[in-house]
Amino acid sequence: MTKVIFETATIADAIKKADRIAPGKGKAFDKAAGIVFEIEPKNDPAVIVRATNLDVYSMEWVDCLSVEGEPTTWRLPAQLLAQVTGSLPIGSGTTVTLEEVKDGRGHSTVQMTTSGRTKAKFNMMRTEDYPHWSAFDPDTLYTAKDIGGRIAQVEWAAAKSENIEVLVGVHFDGELCMATDRYKFAVAELKIPDLEFPITVPAGLLSQVLKKTGEVSIGVAGGQLLVMPDEHTQLRVVLYGADYPNAKKIMDRDKPNKIKLRKAAFLDIIGRAAAFAGADRFPTLRVYFGQEEVAVMMTNDEIGLLGDVVEVPGYADHKRFEMKFSPDNLRNAISNAPNEEIEIGYDITKPKGIFYVNGGSGYESWVMPRGDVAASADG
Repeated sequence: MTKVIFETATIADAIKKADRIAPGKGKAFDKAAGIVFEIEPKNDPAVIVRATNLDVYSMEWVDCLSVEGEPTTWRLPAQLLAQVTGSLPIGSGTTVTLEEVKDGRGHSTVQMTTSGRTKAKFNMMRTEDYPHWSAFDPDTLYTAKDIGGRIAQVEWAAAKSENIEVLVGVHFDGELCMATDRYKFAVAELKIPDLEFPITVPAGLLSQVLKKTGEVSIGVAGGQLLVMPDEHTQLRVVLYGADYPNAKKIMDRDKPNKIKLRKAAFLDIIGRAAAFAGADRFPTLRVYFGQEEVAVMMTNDEIGLLGDVVEVPGYADHKRFEMKFSPDNLRNAISNAPNEEIEIGYDITKPKGIFYVNGGSGYESWVMPRGDVAASADG
């Protein structure tokens, strides 16, 4: 039987990152649930932790304090393991021991003990049908700077589900990263000079597992994006094969009406108004520009209504003009701006025209307003 001892902080962090990737439901859960430990006592490091949701494939080489026994592979329940290790006290000298044990009937489990008094046993899952992938050569990679943070800024605009699969992704063209669902569009500067051709990766996960700032090593091979967030971790990310739409054609920055204001002030009034949406699945936030003010209003037949105002002296010196939005779309477009002062643009002659946000530092977004209360939830 095999026994491995880890520093608590080390194994808790590795399991936390793997749990973010391991699927919790759906088709991927049926095929790739759990976290896999590959243990080879002769290697250094002796443990590899694997996880995949069939879009992202992760391997992390994890240091241990000691390892005994034969080479083996354990597949353990991801969420439960993460909950237990994530709740353990972390400090100098604290350890976690994982050991394969057999009961009287010859059934194997992995027993966890800690330097404290915590004990747990985990039933092992079948490893035979778990996906397998190999490590790649780090020397084939090149540098991308701040990729995790840039993805996080734009992925809110990606489609949640779409017949055109590529729209549920984030697109890189070597100069920008972008995402759109046709009703909203976000773009951030992301220069990758060595990227040979544009690529699109699944949205929703990479921003959680990549650091927000600093350099990350990446490459493209075999229909996958290869990523090394650090020297101990490798990710393979499936690329969408379809061509990405020419979303740049809606990048209209030349709006006749523009306002500069503090991001936090605008988000505050949007948040208070959105609280009045109640159980409405498709709430409409009314936004009014004019008379050197930005105002919002949300009505709800069951709760009532709320209105709020931000003054913008020197801007919006025209008669009041109304636009209607999904609160989440407008809030996301603004909250992901990196700068505290933002610029918004619109055209008072086009109440259904695209609304523009310049968040500074290379971030921009465009949101299609809603035509009326019955408009699409994406609008």
